[in-house]
Formats: sequence, C-alpha cells, structure tokens
Amino acid sequence: NDKLNAAAAKKARKEARRDIRRKLDAESASTALELGISPTSIDVGASKSNANRPLPAPPQTSLPSDSHCTICLFYQYKEPAWTVKEHKAALNKVTELATFNKVTGRGRCAPEGLNCTLTADPNDLRAFCYALRKWDPALFNPTDFKLEDGVPNKNRFRTFTLRKVDELVGYALDGIKAPSLNRHSGDHLEAPDYHKQMQQKDTVIIDVRNAYESAIGHFQPPKGGAQLLDPKMRTSQDFPKWLNAPETKEKLKNKTVMMYCTGGIRCERATALLNQITDVEPEFKTKGVVMVRGGIERYLKTFPEGGYWKGKNYLFDKRMEQAPSKKTEEALQNDVESCCCLCRASYSKYLGQHKCADIIPSSGLACSVPVIVCEAEECQQIATEEPHKLVCPLCVKGYQTPDTAPDLVGQKRKLGLIARGGIDAVTGQKVSQGSTNAISRRLFVGKLPLTTTASKLHLAFENCNCKVESVHWVVDQDTRAFYGSVFCYMASVEDAQRAQALGFVRLPQEFRKKGNGKCRKKQQRMARVAFAPLREQEAWPPESYCEMEYPPLGS
Repeated sequence: NDKLNAAAAKKARKEARRDIRRKLDAESASTALELGISPTSIDVGASKSNANRPLPAPPQTSLPSDSHCTICLFYQYKEPAWTVKEHKAALNKVTELATFNKVTGRGRCAPEGLNCTLTADPNDLRAFCYALRKWDPALFNPTDFKLEDGVPNKNRFRTFTLRKVDELVGYALDGIKAPSLNRHSGDHLEAPDYHKQMQQKDTVIIDVRNAYESAIGHFQPPKGGAQLLDPKMRTSQDFPKWLNAPETKEKLKNKTVMMYCTGGIRCERATALLNQITDVEPEFKTKGVVMVRGGIERYLKTFPEGGYWKGKNYLFDKRMEQAPSKKTEEALQNDVESCCCLCRASYSKYLGQHKCADIIPSSGLACSVPVIVCEAEECQQIATEEPHKLVCPLCVKGYQTPDTAPDLVGQKRKLGLIARGGIDAVTGQKVSQGSTNAISRRLFVGKLPLTTTASKLHLAFENCNCKVESVHWVVDQDTRAFYGSVFCYMASVEDAQRAQALGFVRLPQEFRKKGNGKCRKKQQRMARVAFAPLREQEAWPPESYCEMEYPPLGS
C-alpha cells in the first residue's frame, strides 16, 4: 500500500507540473506582449513561488554528482514564535533531516523561524524539502524553496551547520521588538508586476541590503519612474534608525514604497516595520508597501537579460555573486559603478576578506564594512601589509547613521500587539513589566564569552565613549556559576543611553596561538546591550556587592 500511495503521489505531482507549465507558457507570451519585450527576454515561470505546490522536477539529464549539485535558498518565519522547547526541537529535527538526506550548507534557526542556504544532489535536496513539509505542513507548505540545479560542485558546502540565534536578520528587532508579519507585512509582487511598478511615478524603491552589497549591483528604475533610495547601511541594525529619520519619512510620505533584497527575508521585517510605523503615526502615511517575491534572485531569473537591474547580485554562498544569465560580459562591465578602494580602478569583486579600518566618530568603533581591493599585486600587498589604509565609500564621504531608533515596544502597545501585562502577538510570550524601553543607568549585557573579565568590559565601553561604574556578574541561582551575562551600572544616564543606542559593544580583540607558535586573531565578539530598569525599592548595587575581576566559577 505504501508503494502504491507513493507512486500515486508521484504521478499526481507530475501531472500538476505539466498543467503549471502549460499555463506559464501562455502567461509568458501575454506578459512579454504587455511589456513590449521579446518572449525570450522573460521567463514568467521563474517568478512563481514554490509555496503550496509541487517542487520543480529534477533535471531529466542527470549530471554526475561529482561535478554538479543543486542549491536551495529558503526562509520561513514563525508567528507566534517557537517556545524554548519548540525551538530546541526544531534545531534537532532540521539537523536530523539534513543528515539523513545528505544535505550540506548553513542556516540560522531562531524562535522566529528558519533561514537556510543548502546544497546536495537534486533528488536529495528535494527529499529534504518534502520532509520539512511532512514534519510541519502548516509551517513549511507555504515556504518558497528556491532551487537551482546544475550548479558546479565547487560551490557545494562541505558540511551542514545550523546556528541557534535570537534573530534571523540582524535588525536588532528580536523578541518583543519584532513587528508583526501577520498584521504588517508588505504585499508580495511577482517579478513582472514589480517591474511594472518601477515605471510608475510617486513611487520610491528602497534597497534594504548593506551598502557594500548595493555597491556592485542595484535596481535602476527608468526615467520618469520610481526614485531609488539607498539607506547607506553598514549593518542591518542601521535600517530602523534610517527609517525613523524625519528626512526619510518625508521622502516616503504619500508614495508607493517598494523594497528589495537578495532573497526576500530582509524585506519581510523591513516592510512590516514601515507599516507598523505608519499605522501608529497618523501624519505619516504611504500609498502602499510592496516587495518583490523571491527577491533579486527571482527577478534576475525572470528577466535573464537584466530588466531594470544594473550590475551583479551579491550572494552569501560560495557563488559570491549572481548575474543575469543572458547579459553579455561587455554589458556587465559597462554596468560597473564600484572601484578598488586603493587605486580607484573600476572593479566589482570582493577578493579576500578586507574591511574598512576607519573609526566611526559616533561610536568610536572600527567601521569593518567589506571593501573592494582589485587583483593588482600592489593593491593586494597594501591591503595585507597596511590594512589601516583601507577605507569604505561611506567613511570616505564621512557618512553618519541617524542615531534615533523608533520606540518599537511603545508602538506595539499602542496598536494592541502587546496587551497591558498580557501576551506579545509576535513571540507568544507574556511580556514582563521590565520589558520596556525605560531609561536606566543599569544595563543588561548578554552573549558574553566565559573568558570575559571586568577589565575587558570596562575597556569595551570606553571604546564606545561610555564609562562603567560597576560590573555585577549574573550567576545561576543553584550552581552560582556564570553563564555569559552581567549588569553594568553606568557612570551616568547619558553613558547608558549612548551604549543602549548602539545595541551592542565590541569586546577587545583576542588572539589564539597556532601550532607554529604564531598568533592569530579570533573573530571579534559583540555583546548585546539593553536597559535594565531597577524595580521599586530596589537598591543598586546590592549591599553584598563586591566587584570581582573574574566571573564566579560556581560551587
């Protein structure tokens, strides 16, 4: 019976795919006629989501697995978010399915959902996707699994890694600060409709990626159409502050707002954030907020000659970049607007892992934005031996990110998404009275390595122009052991506000000895920072407080 059922299901999927192909061929012809382009310049089928339908069949002429593989990009938000127990179960289940189906790659698993870039043989990867749908149909049937077959095997990941994180995208919108996708997510336009919208007046289009990604490729709407806006983000955490700036709101007011990113995941939260702000501010309204379904990745497959896209799409897997498949090398070269940060020669590839060494005045921290260094031997030598000379375009222009973030928790309370003393609609958790943005000299600092010392924390805050008065280690009530959190009591409210506005502090760089006796820099760690208001009648520091250089080891 199982074999018969499996055969029947396979036949049904095959018939469904045939029916879909017939409909897409007819739609491609009519869309090409409407846009005034050649039918070969558009593939409407590539714009369609794989949500709630059979996945595309594997290639008929199977390429050897030792030379080619299939790559899959997907994300899925969960609202209300997984509980702690459910989150742990999801981590284990996804890892189990990946191992069983011989899938490699990397992913992020947060209480709010899952985001992965994976590689495997064509059939194995599809089996993994169907296994996710079988495990949790309500969650993963609506997932758009973006599959690309025939990818050279050099781009295959060696292992599978799934990171446990607090947030899928680093907007610093995790937990109760996260805007509701169920209520505020933007409208999804398929690539042909998104293409048409770029031709309209009273429209702005926002690149919600980081500035270094935009540097090598972006949308270029036609004259008389949408206005392109670049938030000039060093990291995604800059976006809420940029969106909250009065000059930004003025540009978006009474306009249709389009957003785009690599695959769509960043636009989900970004569009929801904008809609939440306009929902709570009567004087700030738009004509609608939309995003391209499947991101740039689907748009470029729909318009293989590029459409309104200029340059290349920066990718976070081993391919590094995506270009329109039917665009000539000469045309791509003419699209290049970026240059080497040293010799200024036209160049659009990120070779190595070179980063901007300039200091941001507002935070006192290194910029650390990836920079382009061309392949010229002289430039590569300077980048390696004199990295302090590497400066990104934002620092060259002296650009400073706006410093005021929106009161996201307050907005959600006004909209009824957080009931007074009740449940947060996004996380599904009960919001404690301390979960507010109340200003306090006491800060909670989390995600610290166990090797942290009081001196390192003092130095980390001093590098941000903030002074710590005392450090209080947070320990487990039973074991009295330190697990990576502290309370820092700041010298003044202003010091606390400066630190909290950053959202994090960079810990001093550490070095690790290699086998040959030489030292190698470890990846610089960032610790999360948030206000920790005192409760009524609470004295700080406690009477028994005695500052210690090292955290307690426990009993």
